[in-house]
Amino acid sequence: MKDLSNQRFGRLVAIKPCGKNKYRNVLWLCRCDCGKEHIVPSGKLLQGKSKSCGCYAYDLHVTQLEKHGITTGGKPRTFVIWNGMKARCLNPKAVSYKNYGGRGIKICDDWLTFANFHNWAVNNGYQDGLELDRINNDMDYCPENCRWVSKAFNLGHQRKTRFIEVCSIKLNVTTWCKEVGLSKTKAYQLLHIGEDAFREEVKKRIVTGKGQQYFINKFCGELAVS
Repeated sequence: MKDLSNQRFGRLVAIKPCGKNKYRNVLWLCRCDCGKEHIVPSGKLLQGKSKSCGCYAYDLHVTQLEKHGITTGGKPRTFVIWNGMKARCLNPKAVSYKNYGGRGIKICDDWLTFANFHNWAVNNGYQDGLELDRINNDMDYCPENCRWVSKAFNLGHQRKTRFIEVCSIKLNVTTWCKEVGLSKTKAYQLLHIGEDAFREEVKKRIVTGKGQQYFINKFCGELAVS
């Protein structure tokens, strides 16, 4: 065993051996310049593959964020959004991957770097509370196809949102319920029977005046119930 006691490896100083790993490499207890203790295989120390307890990589990350004017008192919200976008498109194990990367949705090369995505966000309408939305759900994540929208807007325009056409007007179920005064419970009971049952209830409410009057005036004019 090579004695590494008191030798420095980057930010780490080897203190004493403390066993072996499954590959029979000697493990060394090291003290990092930041004050933390860290156990590292001797091979990684000698090969220069481990130079800190992890604080060096963190400091580099912080420096990169500060270079682009991003606060470091915690991960900025744009970083969380960026990570979520990458998971949906690049990680086959992610729950939503099948609806994004699994069907060919990609991230433009420029946005694979967080600083580029963050700079685009703050210069294109980002505010806390808004969500990233693709204008065309069949196109990639890129500046030309993305915008910042409210959560309500985003939910109403997702691919999985159920749209139903009544009297040549196509709205999602939630909007129909709001416009004609129909409870969601009743709506989904009707949809369980079939979309035609839902359509008939909506038309009946419009004709009998149970819907909101402005909706009738704006969209329906003359309406015949079959």
